[in-house]
Amino acid sequence: MLDQGERQDKTLKILKHLVIWRFHEMAEGKTREENMRIVADKLRALIGVAPTLLSLEVGEDVLHSEQSGDMALVCEFKSIEDMHAYRDFPPHAEVSAYIKKVASERRVADFYIEK
Repeated sequence: MLDQGERQDKTLKILKHLVIWRFHEMAEGKTREENMRIVADKLRALIGVAPTLLSLEVGEDVLHSEQSGDMALVCEFKSIEDMHAYRDFPPHAEVSAYIKKVASERRVADFYIEK
């Protein structure tokens, strides 16, 4: 057992990437709900495929308040460089291109947490 002076710090800094979208009522010949389902499915398909992605959660808003977005995404990465690698990963770039066509608004926040 290590004493106080020998204790090693086991905390790990993780970069959280948060995105909130509002979607067009109709885009690409589909309703808001259809496009949200497509986007969520395409994003979930990146789990275990995108090499620098530690975790990904995506979900639709349930409150539908005036301030609410329609959908949120939370991803975790080891570093900003890993997040940029994910951004440039071809399957993610395809999803991103589709989202740009169907989303009317996008907000982002990136921040570190300790685990």
